This record gives sequence, structure tokens and C-alpha cells, in this order.
Amino acid sequence: MDIQFGTEGWRGQIADTFTTGNLRLVCQAIADELHAKQVQESGVVVGYDTRFLSDVFARECAQVLAANSIPVYLFDSVTPTPLLSFAVRHLGAAGGLMITASHNPAVWNGVKWKGPHAGPANEEEIAQIAARLGKTAAKSIPFDSAKRLGMIELINLDQPYFDQLLRFLSPTLDRELRLHVVVDAMHGAAGAYFSRALEALGCQVTQVRSDPDPTFGGVNPEPIPKNLGVLMEKVLEVGADLGLATDGDGDRLGAVDAQGNYVSPQILFALLTLHLLRDRKWSGSVVKTFSTTWLIDRIADLYEVQMHEVPIGFKHICGLMQAEDVLIGGEESGGIGIPLHMPERDGIFSGMLLIEHLLLSGQQLSDAIDQLMFLAGYHAYDRIDLPLAQAKKESLFRSLVQQPITFAGDQIEEVQTLDGVKYKLSDGRWILFRASGTEPLLRIYAEARESEDVSRLIAAAKRLVD
Repeated sequence: MDIQFGTEGWRGQIADTFTTGNLRLVCQAIADELHAKQVQESGVVVGYDTRFLSDVFARECAQVLAANSIPVYLFDSVTPTPLLSFAVRHLGAAGGLMITASHNPAVWNGVKWKGPHAGPANEEEIAQIAARLGKTAAKSIPFDSAKRLGMIELINLDQPYFDQLLRFLSPTLDRELRLHVVVDAMHGAAGAYFSRALEALGCQVTQVRSDPDPTFGGVNPEPIPKNLGVLMEKVLEVGADLGLATDGDGDRLGAVDAQGNYVSPQILFALLTLHLLRDRKWSGSVVKTFSTTWLIDRIADLYEVQMHEVPIGFKHICGLMQAEDVLIGGEESGGIGIPLHMPERDGIFSGMLLIEHLLLSGQQLSDAIDQLMFLAGYHAYDRIDLPLAQAKKESLFRSLVQQPITFAGDQIEEVQTLDGVKYKLSDGRWILFRASGTEPLLRIYAEARESEDVSRLIAAAKRLVD
């Protein structure tokens, strides 16, 4: 058994560590935990993305849970993660189990575990499940038998989910203004849902990579520049106003403007924060993760709302959303959550709010970004991922925290260790070193006012690692 739990659950390479046998052990541990909490009668919602064998793995999960006398609500087709989270709260279930590896390469699959609040389970809950692994032999029941007994129910909650999405949009929205949007599902789970949602806003929608493909067309289903060439080309080809992309399981958003230029998740998070505070006049604090842009701080200051900074991982944002009145929370990777909708990332809802912002302001995306920069300041940002052996990783971090005086020739004003090691430099610049929680990688992030400065900081970081 080689099962290592990370952010929100467990991921592994298919046929290596992610096997049917290991999956059954994980589901048995989940079942044991639900029984220990005496919440098993509320049932579990099970969904799956477009990855290889995800539907088969979802049925295996349903069979183990049903064999443990836990009712299962199994989606009848491919499901974006936000819909699964919505279903947990809608049905009053004890939790949600999503078969997905999110943005990871096609050879990976995984399990995301969602709590009854319709958001990621916290670290303690994941640790409790992990502690039960292998303590009980996995039970299973034939799928058809479980259905006959009423322990597995096939569900479809498309309409309630769309009703929820539309309920929070501005009543003054002019849907006669037809933006032309290219929607790129990256062959993942959100394609048909995203297109339907934008068409409900009056958008003209052109789809690319909307068909399910377990290979994701040969690219990782992560909406970052190197993977969005198809979207950029299609926006220019059809003369669209913008392009929007979702990752493999639909909880993250990416975008390009009318000129085919990539718009970073940092900018999207800042735009939505500005929109909710200024245009919609909603209230509440703002939460960002440790690797996220300073633009969020400046917007929060501008509108005099509290800003929280938490470790990387949406589960930390979600925890704060359950504890206080939060308006919006986001992370640098494109996961944005608005708890008035639910305490969960939803790339589809984020895209709808971005379209709402453009319709209410009458702006093109590039104009909205220019206005944002005028209000909150100009910034440049980048992240690179480097493969790094565990032993070298530990040695590197020991050296990073030795309170150095300078980095890349600049004075270090502060060393922060909330999650990784961040050097804060003059004029708001910073560089962050952090080990990935799900992959054998070192992530390096940097922000400054000019892109040349960001490139210089990242080059210095690479030299240090080498």
C-alpha cells in the first residue's frame, strides 16, 4: 500500500499507486470515519471527471460505501467538482467524493474529499481518514445489487445548480449586450456546463476542446499560457471578445483577452474582488493565499475591508469562510470562491461574474485590466516549477531560513515562513520558495512592478537551487 494523502485527498499515477485495490482501501477508511462520526446515514455524493477509468473508479467507490451501509448519490455522467460540492449541500450529505486529479497530467487520477459544508475537508479531517487506512478490510457489493437495495441512486442536479448560479447575478444585467466568448474546457469536465451558463447570460459561445478526452489532447488540463495556444488562436480566428478556460475538473478559471493575450489568475482574482466591492457593493473580508499578488491587499485597503493571508491550499481559505463573513477568497493558481454561492472554488461561477463585470462596465477585458492597474498599481508576476529530489529540497530550505541579508543584490527586508520561505524585498517585491504538496516539485514565485525584475529574481532563484 503506497497511499500518501495531500491537499484535499489522495492522488497517484494510474496503475502504479492509483489502483482499484488502493482506491477501495481509501473508500473503506472514509466509510469507517463516517461511521465513527455517526453521520453515515446522510450518505455520500460521488462524482467523476473525464480521466481514464474515472467512471469505473467512481462505481468502485460507490460499491464500497454501499457495502458499509452508506447511501450513495452517484452522478449519472461526467461532473465538474463545483457541481459535486453543490450537491453535497443540496442533498444534505455527509460528504462528497470526487474522482479527479484536477490539473495533473493524464497518467494521474485521485480522490478529492469534500465536507458537508460543500467545500474542501480540512487537514484534521484528511488526517483522520488517512489514519484509518488499512485498519479494516475493504468491503464491496455488486453495483446492480446495491442499486436494487436502494443504496446507490443515480442523480442529475444540473438544473438546481444552474438555478443557483443565476440567482446571484445582478438583476440590472443587460443581457442584450452579446459578448462573444470562446470557451475551452481543455477536454475536461466543465465544457457543456460552462457554455450553457454563459449562453444564459446572453453570450455568443464558441467551444474548443469541449469533447471528453482522457489524454486531454496531449497537454495537462491546467489553464496556463503554455497549454492555452488553442484558445488563443481561436479567439483571434473568430474575433471573440475574450476566451475563458477551465481546468480538468472545472474548479479553476483561466482567460485570454480579445488580442489573444493570457490574463493571469492573479488579475482575474483582483478583477472579481474589485467587481464585488465596487460594482455589486457586497461586503465581507477578502482572503488570499501566501503566493498571491499584492493587488488584493491594495483593493482591500481601497475599499476598507479586512484582508487575510493564509497558507497555500484552498482548504485554508474554506476554513476561514466557515468562521467569519468572507466576501471572496482566492489562490494564485486560479481557484476562486465566493461563499455567498458556496465555500468552494467554482471556475464556472467565476467566469460568469467576470462576464457580469464586463457587461455592467461596458468594457473589454483589456480595458478592465487597465483600470484595475490604475486603481491598484501595476504588477508583474511569474511562477516556475523545478523537479527537486527530497534530500536536496530539505537542504535547500534549511539554508533559505538562515536569515540572509541580500538576495539577487537586493536587501531582504523580511523573511516569512507561513508556507515555504518568502523573501520580502524593497518596493513591495518578493520571491517565494515552496515545495509542492502533491508533486515532487519546488515552486518558485515572484512579484514586482516590472516583468524584467521578476525574470531577474527567478533567474537568481534558479541559480541558487542549481
